[in-house]
Amino acid sequence: MPKIRVLLINCNTMLDTLVTAGIGILSACTKEAGHDLQLFDTTFYRTADVSGDQARAAALQVKETNFADLGIEPNEEDVIEDFVKTVKAYQPHLIGLSSIEVTHRLGIRLLDAVRDSGIPTVVGGPYATFAPEIVIRSPSVDMVCVGEGELALVELCDRLAKGEDIAAIGNLWVKQDGRILRNPVRKPIDLASLPRQDWSVYDERRFWKPMGGNISVTGTFEMNRGCPYTCTFCINSGFDKLYGGLGGYYREQDVERMVDEMAEKKEHYNLVYVYLVAESFLTTSRKRIRTFSRLYREKVGLPFWVEARPESINEEKVNLLNETGCEGISVGVESGNFKLRKDVLGRNVADRTIQKAFELLRKTGIRVSANNIIGFPTETREMIFDTIRLDRELDPHGVMVSFFSPYKGATLRDMCQELGYIEDEDIALDYRLGPTMDMPQMSAEQLVGLHRTFPLYVKFPESEWKHIETAESDTPEGNAAFKEYSERYIREFMG
Repeated sequence: MPKIRVLLINCNTMLDTLVTAGIGILSACTKEAGHDLQLFDTTFYRTADVSGDQARAAALQVKETNFADLGIEPNEEDVIEDFVKTVKAYQPHLIGLSSIEVTHRLGIRLLDAVRDSGIPTVVGGPYATFAPEIVIRSPSVDMVCVGEGELALVELCDRLAKGEDIAAIGNLWVKQDGRILRNPVRKPIDLASLPRQDWSVYDERRFWKPMGGNISVTGTFEMNRGCPYTCTFCINSGFDKLYGGLGGYYREQDVERMVDEMAEKKEHYNLVYVYLVAESFLTTSRKRIRTFSRLYREKVGLPFWVEARPESINEEKVNLLNETGCEGISVGVESGNFKLRKDVLGRNVADRTIQKAFELLRKTGIRVSANNIIGFPTETREMIFDTIRLDRELDPHGVMVSFFSPYKGATLRDMCQELGYIEDEDIALDYRLGPTMDMPQMSAEQLVGLHRTFPLYVKFPESEWKHIETAESDTPEGNAAFKEYSERYIREFMG
């Protein structure tokens, strides 16, 4: 069978260097099937004014780091021109675009630039999965992958290599003879059947990741796929619906296999830090966590970072995390208003449960961050201050606050559209950079002001809140106040 050359576009946000498990697995599957894959990566091009990490540092959520210290700076060359040159040099048989909602438009611009080449194109990723009708309308898009892409991409390559019809490939929407053929979604793939990630496609700079104020060579590993919960603000609620009749989307990776891959990659890539992809790391059996703890200590032994839900945290699990070498954990608080949390976000978690989780973590040496979100539909300023007050009680090391972005696939997107806050074809913005919606009870301008002062309200005494409120406004007086408070915050809480 002839070998198909695939040019896969990783349309990434600027300087977000963390390698993605999905790209590595797609590459490994393609090569295992006897084909070739090359990556065109937008990570190091200047595609934005600031990176997500820079925005978070400016908003006092993370310690400032500087890629320039490692000789890493955004490429000033034109990303479109470089992509066209890559296509001419590599001469692919197929171009794939992997994008998220915030980078989708850039991805389409790349495909538009080579539309006249006649090379078939396929678009996948969360936005393609949840907005296929929108994506397929682009003249430069020939196919859309709805759901998981590993089996669909391999079958597509095999059929192209054999000159066979590609009209009936599961998970793909295909343009053919003026029609759009919408093939059904396959059953979720067995994670044990997937090969180990192929990291050879990545620029070595992709492994340098800022974490906890340090830039370290970091590896990403998929602990599980999907989430056992269906929070309305998260696209996992969409995956749960998409795969609801196919056995569900959530699956767990075999622990022993995963740890073996970690050990292998640690040696080959000189990893010093591990980033575990698991929407709720501790929501699993005690046996599984104990097995991970034992094997990880024996074979890997590197500091690592995880995410967890408050209700999954107990004393035994916290002790295991500490013993295993967990360096950082982010715990989802999201909102401090119980009614909003329960009725709008689908998180029926009591304040006392959240408080107890942070009390347990505070006894360890683990760096703990509270994840918060502001700007939900119907959320008011008073509700946001409920979150601030809860965070004050929790007293985390790091205060993370994101703008709610109504991404396609999230159940809450529908509510936002019904309320008229966003149109069907509108692209939701990067949750780190700014709000997507201007709402009657909370304007975008007000959200920006609260976003940048949120950590100040959490950490400084309430007697200073009137002065901090001045720092919310984008005025000479407000910016001077914010600068003064930022310097104090960094000195007192991030030193």
